[in-house]
Amino acid sequence: MECLTLFLAYVAPYKACGTLDMLDMLEEPVTQDAPSKPKPVNSVADVTRTLSLAEKFAFNQQKPDGHWCGEFRAQVYPTAQYVIFHQAWGTNLSADASQLRKYLLSLQASDGSWSIAPDYPGDISPTAEAYLALRILDHQADSKELLRARDFIRKAGGLAKVRILTRFLLAQFGLFPWKAVPQVPPELMLLPTWAPVNIFSLPYFSRHAVLPLAIIRHHEPIFALPNGRSASNAFLDELWLDPRRKSAPYGRSFLDLSMNDPVGFALKAADYLVHALRVLRYSPVRYLARKQIVKWLLQHQNKDGSWSGFTLAFQCAVTALLLEGFTVNDTPIRRGLAALETWTVADDVGGKRIQLCTSPIWDTTIMLEALCVTGIPPDDGRLQRAADWLKAQQLFGPDNDVALYCSDLQTGGGWAFQYDNSWIPDVDDTTAVILGLFAQDPNVLDKYCPFNDTDNLVDPSTADITCRMLELCTVIIRRADSTHGRPPAHLVRRAQQAVPGIIRFITSTSLAISALAPYVEKGGRGPVGDMVRQGAAFIIGQCSFVYITVTVFNSKGYSIASDVPVLSKGARNGLLTRRLSPGIQHSDGGWGETIASYDVPAPPKGQGESLPSSTGWALLGLLAAGLDPLEPVIQQGVRWLVDGQTDVDGSGGASWPEWQFTGVGFIGKVYLGYSLYRHYFPMLALGKYMLALTATTKGGDEKAALLS
Repeated sequence: MECLTLFLAYVAPYKACGTLDMLDMLEEPVTQDAPSKPKPVNSVADVTRTLSLAEKFAFNQQKPDGHWCGEFRAQVYPTAQYVIFHQAWGTNLSADASQLRKYLLSLQASDGSWSIAPDYPGDISPTAEAYLALRILDHQADSKELLRARDFIRKAGGLAKVRILTRFLLAQFGLFPWKAVPQVPPELMLLPTWAPVNIFSLPYFSRHAVLPLAIIRHHEPIFALPNGRSASNAFLDELWLDPRRKSAPYGRSFLDLSMNDPVGFALKAADYLVHALRVLRYSPVRYLARKQIVKWLLQHQNKDGSWSGFTLAFQCAVTALLLEGFTVNDTPIRRGLAALETWTVADDVGGKRIQLCTSPIWDTTIMLEALCVTGIPPDDGRLQRAADWLKAQQLFGPDNDVALYCSDLQTGGGWAFQYDNSWIPDVDDTTAVILGLFAQDPNVLDKYCPFNDTDNLVDPSTADITCRMLELCTVIIRRADSTHGRPPAHLVRRAQQAVPGIIRFITSTSLAISALAPYVEKGGRGPVGDMVRQGAAFIIGQCSFVYITVTVFNSKGYSIASDVPVLSKGARNGLLTRRLSPGIQHSDGGWGETIASYDVPAPPKGQGESLPSSTGWALLGLLAAGLDPLEPVIQQGVRWLVDGQTDVDGSGGASWPEWQFTGVGFIGKVYLGYSLYRHYFPMLALGKYMLALTATTKGGDEKAALLS
């Protein structure tokens, strides 16, 4: 992770929010006499002490077998759905009710709503699900909390305005009519992989949710609530503007779709047709499709008993199997329910909640690299255990969904995101693991480096993951002439061959810096438009593409086009300081933005309080792009991290407090809080700073050159 393209992926898929002026980007700063270097505002002793505390904190968090896994936060959805799921199947939650209520109520905003991220506007769907969960947990409807929630929901239009997945949940208790829920025909399972639309053309998470939802939609179950079982249950009638009219339409009208969205029109027409042909429910084809889905679900249950690695799909799989005749005493169900409990977290402060997912591979590989960069010897037993744990998680064999599309991956060799998710190794995590292992042992490039066509993956190619592959190619190419840890010649050739296609893909997605687009394809398209995200991720986009695509490959002789301008170091540094400070860097020296930067229209770039993870990303970008570590913009950022390390763990370590979310699952639907982002990114940035400072003040050394 030597350049910031890797960190573009860490904050998940991006959308457009800003414009980069081409002339400003390529402008050569006015030549001046080189000023004397400013004195650092951070003593080496201060930063060394900060890193020492961070290292202790990291090792205090390490699991006995060597890995790390921080709590994976996603606001109210997972825990509310956990309560609703157990209500459906009659599980007695009375022992945990007070702790579950405590957690759910702790997330309620002052206006009575629940949101999809901290300090984010309230949303009717999570508010409705939290309201139902609290009612199930015997929280009184006339309590001040639920009265405020009721008022928010009704002002937002009532239950008729909730999202489709919330409709699915409510319909299972008779709170929403099934005829007002879209059809999900199980016959999708029977379509071949070569068909334009088939179950394997869906993204991984969607596939694991859609298949069990198809079973649930077929059965149209009605489960009991505390007031009994009814296909028209009045348990939440206070949340409807008119409870006599619950068949609220979903989606846009036929007229609107016919004029503006022909694909959407066709899908809506197909949905209406399946609604009308209810006789299909009893056809032999439907029966065969259901059996195939059941077979697929049983086959795709992970070793630990979970499904997919996401709680919603996990719970839908259990529900689907139970509806198809399994009982709670059957082995797949018992294993699944036991695995679900391992994802719960409980403490006296926050109450009981369940994680949306787990992130052990992600957390371990980034923490491993950060500790290597801070100066922990690579042969330290704790780092070796972490590396060994990562290597043991590598997935082999043809039994994975990727192999259906990529015949050359029949032998496997990738990594997944979660524990024991053997069915979906992915390029994103695989590349991150290689880069983490490389920091601990440069010789891993020979054994663990994957290459494949970037457009032949199960999930659609995306710019963030492709940027990670570009980062890996950079590592390989830059190590080609090294005397230690030199990658095999065939890997160097593959990296060189992959680069032009990778860069073409990145720029064609409209996620690249707009000013680079005209140069990537000679005589090709103009700037791709307003597609550079703001705030701390705006910083990531600026630094990584300028540094990698223009400087690294051009200097190595791998120019993406003959007319690509090569920015001098002075031009690049001038660009970065103009782009990142002032205005983006806050007056306190840090960087940060709210999760609202994903909204359209976006708020001004850099809006929000300074955050440890965002400040770490910004410093990593500036340092990777070659900015002098003694520049004020870097010195002020480092000082913010040194002064902000205030979360003391009581065991000799310290970290940085950060409760805001800086990750995204689905833009506008689910945002994520990786609890260790606040730690390993600042630690990695400070480690890189010390290496750059050493190289600057001492004329450079082999280690600084290796890890720069």
